[in-house]
Amino acid sequence: MKEINFDIKKYSYIKDEEFDVSFIPMMTRRKLNKFGRAALFTLYNVYEGGNPYLVFASEYGDVERVLQLIEQRNEEGEVSPAGFSSSVHNASIGLFSLLEKNKTGYNSISAGKKTVTAGFLESILSGDSVFCYAESCGGLKSLSGSIQITPNGRYLLSENSGNLPAADSFDDLVQFLSGQCDTFVSDNYKIQRIAR
Repeated sequence: MKEINFDIKKYSYIKDEEFDVSFIPMMTRRKLNKFGRAALFTLYNVYEGGNPYLVFASEYGDVERVLQLIEQRNEEGEVSPAGFSSSVHNASIGLFSLLEKNKTGYNSISAGKKTVTAGFLESILSGDSVFCYAESCGGLKSLSGSIQITPNGRYLLSENSGNLPAADSFDDLVQFLSGQCDTFVSDNYKIQRIAR
């Protein structure tokens, strides 16, 4: 794996807490449940305009909406098209790209227990980008970060050649970004904070 220097210009996260999304237009806000609102909340906290590549990651997606659709199908024999379009895995990032008229593109990732690390790695490998991880199963949480590739970056992505044990959960990434530890490690790669 080629080493990559980069910066995390901004990051934002929430975990089981209240947050204000009054900045989202009312008609759009009405379509969102707490999962979608959490994703857009953290995205807008790091977004600085322009057309960055977008990466969205979620292991389970919007579980609440999917369960509602299953119940609706069982009770009524059909599902609401609007409800279905809001339940797909990439609905939150798709809505964000529509609101911001971002035509660069986006990727939506689900990689089981490795979703946080797969999404974060995809964002770094994509160059200048905005990453968002959101989850509703097991408690609401969302984390977004703005990535900038630069030779003088404060972070270094490299191979986990020393086979360090993985520390790659949502909480591990939050601790890393907030400076509580200097390394974020997955099975295959590690990211180190570089002293400058």
